[in-house]
Amino acid sequence: MKLFRHALCCITLYAISTANAHADDYQINSPQVDEGEAYAQANLNYSGDNRKNLDHYFSQVYGVGYGVTRFWSTELDSEIEKSATMSTRLTMLKWANTIVPFKPGEYWLDAGLYLELDKSMQNHMPNNIETQLLLEKRLGDFINTANLSLSHNFGPNRISGVDSGFSWRTKYHVNDLFEPGIEYYSDFGQLNRDDDFNRQDRVIGPVVQGHFGEVNYDAGVLFGVSQSAHDVTVKLNLEYGF
Repeated sequence: MKLFRHALCCITLYAISTANAHADDYQINSPQVDEGEAYAQANLNYSGDNRKNLDHYFSQVYGVGYGVTRFWSTELDSEIEKSATMSTRLTMLKWANTIVPFKPGEYWLDAGLYLELDKSMQNHMPNNIETQLLLEKRLGDFINTANLSLSHNFGPNRISGVDSGFSWRTKYHVNDLFEPGIEYYSDFGQLNRDDDFNRQDRVIGPVVQGHFGEVNYDAGVLFGVSQSAHDVTVKLNLEYGF
């Protein structure tokens, strides 16, 4: 376990030192792994805006994953995008891994690490590597989850520098079927550049989560609170475990 923790620290430092935070599928990740469980997922977002170049943006992320061990799960995803300036096309293939070295509830704060590698399927678009520190704390029936993100472009037309981001969710556990809450996402931009509030992509809004049978759902409406953000985004994330 000591060797694993040392390796986890090394991976984190490497990702942070090399790692454009983006929230193309508006999903907050929890530091949880279900060993031996396979799953298929679909994350759908539609964004509208009064600016024509940002209106009618539609992102579809489809993938499959597996809990390899009690502390590691891995998944493969593909992203299809459409916008006012781009026809529907496959834009990214993604390999994501969640690493959770401690059992949920073992310490005061649950923590984990998320690593994602994005391979562009378009010649003019850069690739991306992203890391997230996953934090979660339950207080009674309130569950609070935060993701701290760092990412870095590489390949064609890359944007030099390291981008940072932050996302937060607080939800209330009514029952397994219904958990209302609120989510907030912020892309702070590059670490070496002091962007003002309106140049940062910030959205906030109500969400509801839960599961029935083997299906988990995560739906919500997010509203832009900065000029760079879309006016409104509707999201629906579905996951089927088997």
